[in-house]
Amino acid sequence: MKLLLENWRGYLNEDEGYNKDVESMISFLKDNPNQKINIDSPKGSEKGFGNKTKIPLPFDYGEYSEIINPADKMGWDLIIAPSYNEKSDNLQPAGYVRYKEGTGKEGNDKIIISKNGTINEKDKQIITDYFKILNSVDDRFEDIRWL
Repeated sequence: MKLLLENWRGYLNEDEGYNKDVESMISFLKDNPNQKINIDSPKGSEKGFGNKTKIPLPFDYGEYSEIINPADKMGWDLIIAPSYNEKSDNLQPAGYVRYKEGTGKEGNDKIIISKNGTINEKDKQIITDYFKILNSVDDRFEDIRWL
């Protein structure tokens, strides 16, 4: 039933254009903040983004559950800057993380959000360090792109 619902939502926003790639999605989110968020891996839970090695998340991780990413037919993945949570006001894109070419995960980008789309240096460093650790095990992510 869940798969049927996800596919149905995918067809609903398939022609909208905003979900085709991360840049379009970021533009949409800037114009339409406060989309429905589902946190499926809270800060402190272990995650490896496909790696066998899992490490505790220093941030909340989830998805925009009603906006389907065509790369994996699931909600667009998001990372909330460590200083904030899903209840913070005006969460806007502050950056994104892409999988490298050849990983088989291209397009399944992770959008980094924070209050008003601004992110402090400490939060940037925490997120950057997390992905550096993951890349030291399995080099699959590009450098983070900050907006």
